[in-house]
Amino acid sequence: MSQAMSRAESNALSVVYEVAGTQVALDLPFVKRYLVRGKSELVSDQEIVLFMNTCKSQGMNPLVNGEVYLIKYSKDDPAQIVVGKGTYLRRAVEHPDFLHKEDGILVMRGDEIIKKEGCCPYPGEKLLGGWCRITYVRGQAERTAYKEVALSEYDKNMANWKSKPATMINKVAVSQCCREAFPRDFQGTCSEDEMVAAGAIPADYTVLDGDGDSDPPPEEDPVISQAQRQALFKLAHDHFGQEEGNKVILRLIGEHGLRSTTNMTASVYKTVTDALIQVIESMVEGNSGEGQPPQGDQPDQGQ
Repeated sequence: MSQAMSRAESNALSVVYEVAGTQVALDLPFVKRYLVRGKSELVSDQEIVLFMNTCKSQGMNPLVNGEVYLIKYSKDDPAQIVVGKGTYLRRAVEHPDFLHKEDGILVMRGDEIIKKEGCCPYPGEKLLGGWCRITYVRGQAERTAYKEVALSEYDKNMANWKSKPATMINKVAVSQCCREAFPRDFQGTCSEDEMVAAGAIPADYTVLDGDGDSDPPPEEDPVISQAQRQALFKLAHDHFGQEEGNKVILRLIGEHGLRSTTNMTASVYKTVTDALIQVIESMVEGNSGEGQPPQGDQPDQGQ
């Protein structure tokens, strides 16, 4: 009996699964050494087991830098499973039921509350919060998830909130809306933006060094799927239109020596998608320099 219990316990402390054709193997010592940010000595075995099984059940790969990790700074608070910047939105856009996203900020203009797209309050407008609407399919019906979040609940007077409060509160709204639209895909997690916004982690946090060893060994880098390629183009087309969106993607993949998304690897896909999200955020903040796509040929969409 004790041997059976020992084997069961051993199985509970490790997981092996696949994400996008890549095998992911996690165990308790590896997670504690490489995938905890903050104070790893405060993280319990139970919290690590929950982290590993959440990653497995939701198909997340913590070996991809910044995609998902465990964070703990205080012995009085439970460890949090944090999904990295851009990953929330990317996973939502890749979801087969995703149709469209709209988002922006709420402002007070005189005596009227205005819901506007983008993250640029005009002179004379008082920023109140952020909002997001995601349209998706559930069963045979088209449905909508909608979230509004109040600036007063999140502004902790931290550096990012002082310099760009509209962008920060908008990101919180987007993260919450993604979680409402696709609860199974985001259950038990928080976005990095939400955690920083709430003051739960410092904006300038660093990865725990452990004992100074090098990073985890490199993993295989598979070619992305057709669905991922189409999700990338859909994200660009939703914000720039088809022609301009193609030009934006052409510039971004060109930075990696590519002229087509055919045979793009998962690591390049993540980098390009994160860069695309940054371009979109710069555009909605009113930074026209970032939002202007270059001239050039149209890349292969794989459609």
